[in-house]
Amino acid sequence: MEVWSFFSGALGLDLGLEESGLRTTLAVELDKWCCNTIRINRSNLSLIEGDVHSLHGDNLRRERRYDNDVFLMVGGPPCQSFSPGGRRAGLNDPRGNLIYEYLRLIKEVQPQFFLLENVANLITAALQHRKIEDRPGKHWSLKRYSSGSIGVDDGNIQLSEEERSGSAIRQILQDVQTLGYSVRFAVLDAAEYGAPQHRLRFVMVGSRDGIAPELPSPTHGIAKGLNPFRTVRDAIEDLREVPDQHSIYGAEIAKYFQYIPAGGNWRDLPDHLQREAMGGAYNSGGGKTGFFRRLSWDAPAPTVTGRANRKGSAICHPEFTRPLSVRECARLQGFPDSWTFSGAMSQQYLQVGNAVPVNLAKAVASAFAVQKATNIRKELERHPDSVESMLDRAIKRLRVSARNKRTAKQDASELLFA
Repeated sequence: MEVWSFFSGALGLDLGLEESGLRTTLAVELDKWCCNTIRINRSNLSLIEGDVHSLHGDNLRRERRYDNDVFLMVGGPPCQSFSPGGRRAGLNDPRGNLIYEYLRLIKEVQPQFFLLENVANLITAALQHRKIEDRPGKHWSLKRYSSGSIGVDDGNIQLSEEERSGSAIRQILQDVQTLGYSVRFAVLDAAEYGAPQHRLRFVMVGSRDGIAPELPSPTHGIAKGLNPFRTVRDAIEDLREVPDQHSIYGAEIAKYFQYIPAGGNWRDLPDHLQREAMGGAYNSGGGKTGFFRRLSWDAPAPTVTGRANRKGSAICHPEFTRPLSVRECARLQGFPDSWTFSGAMSQQYLQVGNAVPVNLAKAVASAFAVQKATNIRKELERHPDSVESMLDRAIKRLRVSARNKRTAKQDASELLFA
């Protein structure tokens, strides 16, 4: 049963596959530190250390000496170009185009199933990026331009369709349809599948021979019948006194954390310190909730990042004025303590922060595992969800997540699978 993994990183997604009963047989990764991590932890795994641009279906089959059907291809092309923390260059960015390299390989290999995962903000990204200062009205949020009437008198040209929110995913979906696969997609939160971390991911699954597998329903949350969310305390309290290696905050950043309680962020600073602490970011758009963020013991963590010691993506310990350690971050991502990360500490943080949470990967992979166990081909007896309905639910999911309210989290599970 061949399972091929691309942009494999530190194998977070692949560990989730393993826990569902699917073992990766081939991994493709460019970063040398990630490749070292793969070799250390999965020495028997076929590994290609190289750029996907140079690979083709026949190369991959020769590597595996395999000419029959590949059961599953999985991949999460690097996502900085669509991330809120990135430059938002969309498909004009070479990193964004790696999505198309992955789709090309799917077309060449023709696996029975594929999985594509990416940042949730892929749903709202634009095909072409225009700097905020060049937009009419100079709004940071693309959704404000839906009506086409913002800033009509300020001299800036209105945004084209390719510059508006959602144009990237619509183009990708249009191109995916040419592959001949039935697809389903959604925005999923790892916390709703047992991860002690809120982390939204875009997930698309495709089936070559029948209707695409259904994406999993949440197992954790506050709604009736669900298990309670797993918390930071559940994951790392036993590491409180022996956290393993960790980064530090410089004195100019650390001094502000004395004012921030567990579960708080820069908004908990005294008014006279907020502008000083935030610098130029004080007047920027968005919620900026990642700035000077201290975790709460009794809630899931926010998204684990690869830069734990930055003021804008802080994941400060609930009690101590220090970033979470590499091992603590790995716990929140679902890696076992036996997992060894190679490279300097900064490289290890990046490997952990860029990984797919193991719990989320396991939940999604279970749909493919069912196909493996039953070996029953599903005919297209009913039409899968329409693209518009899936897009609508995904956008609503993002908006619900943005509302920092308890009731909004309950609505999210109901909206996603209504």
